[in-house]
Parts: sequence; C-alpha cells; structure tokens
Amino acid sequence: MSIDTVVVSKDKLDMLMPLIVEQQYDCGKEVDLVTTRTFFEGIVGHEASFQIMAAEEGVAVGFVMVDPIPNLQFADKVAYVHDVYVTEPLRGVRGVGALLVVAAFAEAMRRGYEFAEGETEPDNRPARKLYDRMAKELGIGCKEVDSVRYLVDLRPGIERARREPEYLDRLAAPRLLSRQSARPGADS
Repeated sequence: MSIDTVVVSKDKLDMLMPLIVEQQYDCGKEVDLVTTRTFFEGIVGHEASFQIMAAEEGVAVGFVMVDPIPNLQFADKVAYVHDVYVTEPLRGVRGVGALLVVAAFAEAMRRGYEFAEGETEPDNRPARKLYDRMAKELGIGCKEVDSVRYLVDLRPGIERARREPEYLDRLAAPRLLSRQSARPGADS
C-alpha cells in the first residue's frame, strides 16, 4: 500500500475532516463540527497558507499545516510548519510524519518561501530528531533557535530546484516510506 501526499483543496476537505476531528480529540478539545468545517473551508486553497494531507487508499492518515509568519530578521515571510499529525496506528512505523514535513518544505519552496520554522514541545524527542534528520537528508540548513523552535533555511533547496526542475517533485514523492517500512517490525 502506498501513501501519497497532496496539497488540500476544498474538494479534498471531506476526506480530511475525520482526521482533523481525531486530532482535536487527541488534543483534548471539544469539537464543534460545523465551526471546525467552516474554519477549514476558510483557509483551504489560499496561496500563502496551505495544508498537506497524507492519504492511503482514499483515507487521510496524516496532515500538516503551514502558515506565513513575519520574521524580518530572516525574510519577509517564513513558512510556519505546525500541527503535524499522524493517525495513531501509523505513528513512528511508516515515516508518514517525515513524508509530511518533507512535502511541506517542498511546497513552501515552490511558493517562494526562503525559510521555514517548525516548533515542537521540548520533550517531543521524535519530532526534534525528525527536523534534524530531514534537514540533513534534504541538504538544507536547520538550527535550533530555542529549545523547541527550528529555523529551516530553504534557499539551498530553491537553488537546487532551479538547476534541477524535477527536484521538488522528487522530494515530495514517498521515497522515505520504502526505507522506513523496510525496518524490522514496521507495518507493510
């Protein structure tokens, strides 16, 4: 089975909504379906903000949100990568989180972002390792700004994409999953 990523559009929102509800419940939030749906209808499809969904056989299994934030120290706008969420049965076994982060970085570069920021809880070691590993694998700069916030320099990836037009498409392809699922004990 293959997991694909897609930038969420309004026609994909029905597929994503059950996973959004799951994520909200996991965070201990009460979910008002009408308000939640209205919120996502308002943000899906915008040029600056975007959401990436991972899907397997037509079912959403993960998503990540990306919003522009001002950061005049580094760039006019920075892609803020947040709310990486993977459904419980797939966490840590198939590389879905890594796939989502890579797809978010690739889409941010396509949209002209030169920097991205990611943030996680100080005790979330898997997420912290993920940002470091992804930066190394993608050949982009990543430094810990404080104990939970990362600044990712996307400019080397943008330069490479100018030299190799297919580079961003290759990044967003689920190549990481084959290596991850080959680990002993990983689901197929």
